[in-house]
Amino acid sequence: MALIDGFPAGMFQHYRIRDDPEYAQALALGEDAIGVDLFIGEPELIGHGHGPKMLGAFLRKVAMPFHRLDVCVIGPSVSNVAAIRAYEKTGFVSLRTALVPGEPEPEQLMRITRGDLAPE
Repeated sequence: MALIDGFPAGMFQHYRIRDDPEYAQALALGEDAIGVDLFIGEPELIGHGHGPKMLGAFLRKVAMPFHRLDVCVIGPSVSNVAAIRAYEKTGFVSLRTALVPGEPEPEQLMRITRGDLAPE
């Protein structure tokens, strides 16, 4: 659960890419990595810069320590320009587009390492 000023604002989930062989094959990363998804559930909070800050903190304090990995990928839809910009602000860099079975659009595969995370 993501909180802003103590109030629920959204949620995160994290997983190890290799735990889903079909997804791992579609991404063809060539390295072990964490995957994350996030949702800001309150419309009035979208577009105010909360996402990059919360995502960076989540990676530093939860996902990377839990999995003991320093590499994370995220795959927003190629048409989700706002999400792509927000992830770039966190420090993610685009790798390529990826076709993922079951997804309606290609994903813009993006990668970050612990060392690339934007400062808190």
